[in-house]
Amino acid sequence: MEAKVVKVGTSLGMVIPRFIAVEEKLVQGSLINIEYSNNRIIVTKLEKSRSGWAEAFAKYAAEGEDEQMLPDFIDSEAEELI
Repeated sequence: MEAKVVKVGTSLGMVIPRFIAVEEKLVQGSLINIEYSNNRIIVTKLEKSRSGWAEAFAKYAAEGEDEQMLPDFIDSEAEELI
């Protein structure tokens, strides 16, 4: 796909076609990663850290997979080791 390179201050930028921006939910200020390798520029959207965790944990809870693995307290034998 052909895109246009534009001047942005003292740097250059590229115009991302609207349909790609909509599909990838890119808005002004979105974080992207730019890689350059073998004469290619690869642009990928960065996800926020822990993106999707809330939904995943809710799913595990609904499936009963959220049981506590460790106790909330340290038993007396472990306290002696500390």
